[in-house]
Amino acid sequence: MSMIAMSIPPFPTFIRGGEYTFHKGERHFSRVFTVFDLLYVKKGALYMQEDEKKFVVKEGQYVILVPGERHEGYDDCNEQTDYFWLHFVIPGNEFQIVEDKDLDWSFVYKKEPTFTEVGYYQFHIPQWGEVKRREIVEQQLETLLTTRDGDAHVPDDYLKQQIQFSEFIVQLQKEAFSIPSATEKVCESAMKYIQENYKKPVNMSVLKEELNFHPDYLTRCMQKTIGISPMQYLTHYRLHHAKKLLAETEYKVSAISREVGIDDVTYFSKLFKKVEGTTPMEYRRLVHRK
Repeated sequence: MSMIAMSIPPFPTFIRGGEYTFHKGERHFSRVFTVFDLLYVKKGALYMQEDEKKFVVKEGQYVILVPGERHEGYDDCNEQTDYFWLHFVIPGNEFQIVEDKDLDWSFVYKKEPTFTEVGYYQFHIPQWGEVKRREIVEQQLETLLTTRDGDAHVPDDYLKQQIQFSEFIVQLQKEAFSIPSATEKVCESAMKYIQENYKKPVNMSVLKEELNFHPDYLTRCMQKTIGISPMQYLTHYRLHHAKKLLAETEYKVSAISREVGIDDVTYFSKLFKKVEGTTPMEYRRLVHRK
């Protein structure tokens, strides 16, 4: 499989991203694009072609389609397919398509920084890949795309997106390696526990007891890996499920609040508005209008 080779710094520049769904029988349209188009599948499968190369992109897999080449779906989706899309550029269009190879950081690291000169890396990102740490990658994508919903209106949001995208690119490079770091393993353990127990009372004391790590260490591991703390991730995960229930059911807000592990509906409503910028009922009306 081919790899996209690029010198770092500078990092690739994020343009725009989002989520999309193809229903059974639909396929990606044909186009020649002027920027990179990264597609990451959460559910289902995409059947993509770039000139003569064909890619089957299943759950937990991604493909990076390069600028200047025609890409399109070569077959219909067999089921509902949910995916993230990211558009980005590499400054100066300085990249090469090279053959696959075994990688570690010693291969990527090219020049040691001095007091007056920056260090350089030669990143090699697989054009098609299957991620090993899905929870980490998908959380990074969620965080990136929920910063002003992928449409930054103020410089602060735009700069945050660039930082988050750079972290995502680093994660893709790490995914090309074979061994996750100790920090990533701790982060994955915390995320897995939260995903399985978010309906129950969860706080840092509970995580310390269940995972046998000091709260400060857990927080450092998660912030270093996905950019947010355990409690921020818990909030994100609960609200993610709350939004699904608001969109897909007629449950009362109080029932949804309890369903996602928050007994106090007033607190739930305030938290929802603080994070999402709208009340639960306003969110439901907005989704139903769409």
